[in-house]
Amino acid sequence: MPDTLILKFDPNTIEHLGISLYSKLPNVLSELVSNSWDADSEYVSIDFIDKDGSKEIIFNDDGEGMSYEELQDKYLVIGRNRRRNSTCDTSAKGRKVIGKKGLGKLSVFGICNIIEVISVKEGIKNHFKMDLSEIRQSKTHSYNPEIIVHNSPTDEMSGTTLHLKEIRRKSPYNLENIALSLSKKFLIFDEMSTDLYFNGVNTISVTNDLKFEGLNIQFEWKFPDSKYDSDYEYYDRIRGTIFTLETPVKDTEMRGIYLTSRGKIVNTADFYGARDNDQFHSYVTGYLEVDFIDDFDEDVISTDRQSLNWEHESTKKLQEYLQKIIRRVGTEWKNKRAQIKKDSIVEEKNINIDEWQEQLPSYERELSIRIINPILLNSNIDVAESSEIIENVIDKFDNQTFKEYASQIADISEPEDIPKFLKLMDDWKTIESKEIRGLANARVEVIKQFEAYLNEDANEVPTLHNFFKKFSWLLDPRILEFKDEVRYSELLKESFPEAELEEPNKRIDFLCSNALGDILYVIEIKRSNYAIDLKALDQAYEYGAFLTERYASETGFSKVVCFVVGGEKSRNGVFRKRENTYRMSGEVFVKTYTELLEQSKEYHKEFIDAYNQYNRI
Repeated sequence: MPDTLILKFDPNTIEHLGISLYSKLPNVLSELVSNSWDADSEYVSIDFIDKDGSKEIIFNDDGEGMSYEELQDKYLVIGRNRRRNSTCDTSAKGRKVIGKKGLGKLSVFGICNIIEVISVKEGIKNHFKMDLSEIRQSKTHSYNPEIIVHNSPTDEMSGTTLHLKEIRRKSPYNLENIALSLSKKFLIFDEMSTDLYFNGVNTISVTNDLKFEGLNIQFEWKFPDSKYDSDYEYYDRIRGTIFTLETPVKDTEMRGIYLTSRGKIVNTADFYGARDNDQFHSYVTGYLEVDFIDDFDEDVISTDRQSLNWEHESTKKLQEYLQKIIRRVGTEWKNKRAQIKKDSIVEEKNINIDEWQEQLPSYERELSIRIINPILLNSNIDVAESSEIIENVIDKFDNQTFKEYASQIADISEPEDIPKFLKLMDDWKTIESKEIRGLANARVEVIKQFEAYLNEDANEVPTLHNFFKKFSWLLDPRILEFKDEVRYSELLKESFPEAELEEPNKRIDFLCSNALGDILYVIEIKRSNYAIDLKALDQAYEYGAFLTERYASETGFSKVVCFVVGGEKSRNGVFRKRENTYRMSGEVFVKTYTELLEQSKEYHKEFIDAYNQYNRI
């Protein structure tokens, strides 16, 4: 055989499958690690050299090495499928071979310009060099590497060294990140020890567990497990572990489930079409071994081993199974987290949700579960905030209005939105109460002014008249609108514009309606020292009877109520008896200014006291 090595290629192959595909250092190193594994190496060292601005990498393994013939017929043949071109796809030590496409040898040109290959097999050493610039200049679709050592006897142990020179990387080597990246890509480092060096000094070892170090793992799911879908033909050949953490996975690259075959990833962390807006997806990572995909008739692994071909019939079935796993694990994770939160709420806040729910009627217990479970299941709400929301739910659950609102929220909301709506309900209650409290405080000031007018024996007109005109709620909190000094004739013409009226041109001080618009209030105001007598009482009754007959039914009012306000009431027995009759019928009410004052004070005192108790201030 001539002492010449030949690399045969199409120039586009070097550019597209070498430089472009493998531009990142970890991806290049992973191809070299795969080759060492296939060569039955038990130890790999990678020395990163950075001196005087010049960067190199020396990759060394203690595998079986390659003879001169193997270098030519195997290593220097681009696209050689090792599994197809050999009698078996296992190594001498019985390892399942990772390499398949025969393109990994081009990876080094993605990061460097020169590579020296030194290989020793059974005491024979060979050493050659390839230069990327020379390869690019070749016009014959072939290239002759420079032979440095040819079939030279040596005492060196079998193995292969790759010396990568003229590294194009500008940034410094970060060995911790490189080690972590390699750990993510393989599950083989328990069988093949791998150390990283910097300028000849051992710095860090790559292990399978390195990728999980620092993760605050909370729960684990081991596979295979028949409970997910024992009908899937490969379920019992899927092995590995899914982890969930106490807090979201910081390394977003690790969120999801990796797939590996023969110890190397074939799909980066993913959720495989399962709903990806779930909180669970921020907390989960793990690896599942799917070695059986290498037995498929068609190659379903992408060239860069970052993903599978999910359009293949067999991978679609795998995808469906993975979706079932992710959804089932997600549900179990939520329930486990909810139970921990529930236990913490009992321990830290002394709120026993189970005991409270057991005391509820069955239909209310179901509603409480629909409302409280989303709070417990929501991982974004900590124990303290969950306790606060749940405590508010329990405190208000005997209120029928709250239960109706809560039921509507549960019916129309996504579960993850329910805690937010409950919090907003409670926040709005506080805001609303503060606003009403401010209103109540303002009304207290009005009451104080009213009391001052009475003490001063203020005139009916204009002082008390204008005061009631502005603050009609002093008579009755339900009164909203009023018309000032309404004449019968004007009033009736509004409803009966063509009517000929002979009613006397009497005047009503105020005509008001309530919030619902179904009650018409007639208000007659007397001086603060005026004693209300039978004449004033009967006049108010006549007003009411007239308006009921001639006005109320035509304008939508169902009832007319009259108020007569004065300084005191007549002591006449007939007056008292008639007043009681009118009051019992709900048609006429006689009020003294003192009674109105005390009534207003009592109404607003109760409200303010209730508000203060609600807010504990």
